[in-house]
Amino acid sequence: MAVVVQHSITEALRHLKVTGHSPAFGYEPCEDVGCSVDGDGHTSSCGRQACPACGCSGTNMTPFRLADSGAVSYRCTCGHSWVRSD
Repeated sequence: MAVVVQHSITEALRHLKVTGHSPAFGYEPCEDVGCSVDGDGHTSSCGRQACPACGCSGTNMTPFRLADSGAVSYRCTCGHSWVRSD
C-alpha cells in the first residue's frame, strides 16, 4: 500500500537556475535580482517554472503532459512533483 503525503509550500524560495546533468549540476542565482518561487512553482519575475520545494529550475526538472486534462506535471531531482496550475 502506497502512502501519499501532501504538504503546502507557503514560503517563497530564492530562484536558482540549474545547468548540466547529474551528478555534475551547476547552480547559479536567477539573473533577475530578488526572483523567488511561489508554492505553485511560478517565479516572481523571470517567468520560468521552478520547483516550489527547492527553488531550482532547468535541467533538474522533467515535465509530463497529462493526456486527459492537458495540464503539465513536473518532477524535480529533489524528489518533489506537482501539477502546474495557471
